[in-house]
Amino acid sequence: MSFIQKMVQVATEEWEFFGKQEFGVDGKAIRNGMSETDDGFWQRVALYWREGTGKNLTGKNDDYPWSATFISYVMRKSGAGTKFRYSAQHSVYIRSAIRARAKEDRNYGFWAYGLSERAPKIGDLVCYAREPGISLDSLSANYKSHADLVVGVSENSISVIGGNVGNSVSMKSLKLNAKGRLADKQKLWFAVLANKFDDEL
Repeated sequence: MSFIQKMVQVATEEWEFFGKQEFGVDGKAIRNGMSETDDGFWQRVALYWREGTGKNLTGKNDDYPWSATFISYVMRKSGAGTKFRYSAQHSVYIRSAIRARAKEDRNYGFWAYGLSERAPKIGDLVCYAREPGISLDSLSANYKSHADLVVGVSENSISVIGGNVGNSVSMKSLKLNAKGRLADKQKLWFAVLANKFDDEL
């Protein structure tokens, strides 16, 4: 099994565990799943915290966003090793991907591209800012953001899985334009992190 296949498998299993919560391209709920604070599920979020970023929190600590910790957990379980910057902030590993591409650093698992530069592929991470003024040119690694893992691609949309989406592990469908580029307007999308793990070096 390739690294990308393993990532998709791990993320999909967690989505299934949480009851397959799903949102359509219009952002509306298709199916409701379990919540981070439900018994049997806040403990699962604790696992993400502990194994993803080494923190002693649970789903009941709902003042602490766990979406980046979920991505970090998926990376660890998939065997990313030293090729990913594990963090409770998406901006930290996004910045690492920006620097890796600039330096053509093959030792980091992701390279960052603008929305017009790359059509999202399975195994990529798609990223949006939760505050204005953020782009690939942002020098800071400390800003509010979010990322989802691409698990499926069709002609008009992609399917992504993310943590702490609707207080659960959720799947979303996001619109693509005619060139296959991300075209969703509901969030401030600004980056596609290309998965370099399975590239032949």
